[in-house]
Amino acid sequence: MKILIIHNKYGKYSGEEAVVDAQIDLLKSNNHQVITYFRSSEELENQANGKIKAFFSAFHNSKVIHDIKKLIYKEAPDLVHIHNLYPIISPAILPEIKKIGIPIVMTVHNYRLLCPNGLFYTNGTICEKCTGLGKELNCITNNCEGSIFKSTGYAFRNMWARRKKYYIDNVDAYLCLTSFQKNKLIANQFEANKCFVIPNIYSKTLIDIDYNINERNYIAFAGRISPEKGIPILLAAAKKLPHINFQMAGLMRKGYQKELEIPFNVKLRGMLNADEMKVFYSKARLYLHTSVCYEGFPMVFPEAMAYKLPIIAPRMAGYPEIAEDGYNGILFEPKNVEDLAKVLSNIWDDNNKLKRLGSNGYSMVKEKYSVNAYYESLLFVYNLILKL
Repeated sequence: MKILIIHNKYGKYSGEEAVVDAQIDLLKSNNHQVITYFRSSEELENQANGKIKAFFSAFHNSKVIHDIKKLIYKEAPDLVHIHNLYPIISPAILPEIKKIGIPIVMTVHNYRLLCPNGLFYTNGTICEKCTGLGKELNCITNNCEGSIFKSTGYAFRNMWARRKKYYIDNVDAYLCLTSFQKNKLIANQFEANKCFVIPNIYSKTLIDIDYNINERNYIAFAGRISPEKGIPILLAAAKKLPHINFQMAGLMRKGYQKELEIPFNVKLRGMLNADEMKVFYSKARLYLHTSVCYEGFPMVFPEAMAYKLPIIAPRMAGYPEIAEDGYNGILFEPKNVEDLAKVLSNIWDDNNKLKRLGSNGYSMVKEKYSVNAYYESLLFVYNLILKL
């Protein structure tokens, strides 16, 4: 099978980029031919009029359409697999691919098909105002991106794509990361028989090692240190638990630390490289996720589970599907500092429960999020739309 993968890379390497790379490696390792058409948002960052170009290319990019059509006619792929299309590629490419007669699969990494900023989150709270018909202007009213120009661009590109029915009329299969995400699409006029749940792939080598729980001496957090990650909730819970140490790995949003009160028992580690992250996970007792927005499928979950860390997560969005309460994790009420502190306090010294939850999480990564499981699900959808 020959697959053309189309993706607009982000300015910085992210979990989504890692999934795209892993998918390509997996397909190639199973003797499929993979052709790629990549663009990067970095192309616009150093241009004086980059933001203006990004605004217009998100609606229609004639050069991209020409290049992709030329590539398709040259390579004759069996199908096209779409990831991100903004801001350079544009969903205007979708009907052009469809006219040629090539089936289209799309991995839905976030909620951007329904929400201009992709998070269902604005001004410190969950927001779904832009779902439904013609409500994207809320993105401007709420200034969801903290910049009227950027919020306007995001609102109008989503509105344009919806009105032109770029996705609904042209995509043959949507690969959702969770059932929660799938149900959001169905509730907003996407066809149920085109929506499939395929969780992200964990492609790193798993090493099943025993460990001494007493040598694991802190609660770990990894990711962007920014408001949508619920950082104030994490810090408030830490303050209530002075006998427990917390360590946070990740890039701090510029200027954000000035807004935070960091308790003495919280250590900011900054950005860690791959080898440092291995040590970071292996020395932690459990992993804490305090996000207050709807993330698609945080790759930090299977990464932490691969090191046998129980997952503590809010009871919202798709998180309970990954951190199953009482099986490989424990859920707490979203934004409830008291409940979170109680959950952490109750499990911190329960070594047997910690090891049981951690072991179950490891098994889940091995069975549910493995390379083989992902490939079987992906191939099923590919064959289905190709009617093989």
